[in-house]
Amino acid sequence: MHVSPDPITNPQQAAQERDTLLDLIARGLYCTTASALGAGHDEPSAEALTKARAVADDYVAAYEEWLVKITAANAAGGPR
Repeated sequence: MHVSPDPITNPQQAAQERDTLLDLIARGLYCTTASALGAGHDEPSAEALTKARAVADDYVAAYEEWLVKITAANAAGGPR
C-alpha cells in the first residue's frame, strides 16, 4: 500500500491502491467470519477471497460515494 506522504497523482496509482485496499478488507472479512464461526485461521481459498472481495468492493464503493457527497457539500459551502 502507498505509505508515502506524497499524494496519488494518476489513475494507475489510484487503481493499484484501491486493489490493495480491497484485498486487505477481503482478508479482514474472511478472518472475522472464520473467527466468529470458530474456524481456524488458515489461508483463505481463492473462492473465499473472491466472495469477500465482492463485499469489500461494495463497502469501498459506498465510501467513495459518501466522499463525493461530502466534497460537493464542502464545495457548496452550505451547512452540514
